[in-house]
Amino acid sequence: MTRRGLLLFAAMSVIWGIPYLLIRVAVGEISPGTLVFVRTGVAALVLMPVVFARGGLRGIGNRWIPLLAFAGVEVAAPWFFLASAEQHISSALAGLLVSVVPLVGVVIATALGNREHLRLASMSGLGLGLAGVALIVGFDLRASSALSLVEMAVVVIGYALGPAILSRYLTGVPSVTVIGVALALTSLAYAPVAAIQWPHGWPSLAVVGRSASSRWSAPRLRFCFSSS
Repeated sequence: MTRRGLLLFAAMSVIWGIPYLLIRVAVGEISPGTLVFVRTGVAALVLMPVVFARGGLRGIGNRWIPLLAFAGVEVAAPWFFLASAEQHISSALAGLLVSVVPLVGVVIATALGNREHLRLASMSGLGLGLAGVALIVGFDLRASSALSLVEMAVVVIGYALGPAILSRYLTGVPSVTVIGVALALTSLAYAPVAAIQWPHGWPSLAVVGRSASSRWSAPRLRFCFSSS
């Protein structure tokens, strides 16, 4: 591995892992719905100018239904249930459970007829990666609610379904358009929830900073900067 590759790998590892800790801190003072609104709202404000600078919404064409489905399973539902679950489980457990997404993705891809991921090398790599995540985040498996584990299952399935929808129905749509619009739509959907649940007092600076900085996670970065 080159030095540049090693640095990029280290950077992605940090970027991927930090949001779970930041979300765990943020939901201590604000509701999951409000957190989703803040995360998606800030990210949409960053990405939508880029979307319009690159041709706006014309690239979507008649694929609004798959885009809405993508927004629901990849952003709207997982981000809410992840925040809700982290009110009752440790960020280490959340990160460990989310690392199962590639395995669920293999199951979904196989169900859709793609069996190339079933090779021994691929499965061994996935298993090794899962073990590596477990060693990094630790084995703090505390959960004060069984419902939180069900919520994490929804998160994992949603994160695995998102790429399948993206590759099957949204090929050709610029990735930054897909992510920007998905974030904007989710922000609009959660705006009424945030208005109702907005905290009576201003959250601490630590929570405000963590709410804004946790807007990104590895899957979103991967989609935004991958070639379309």
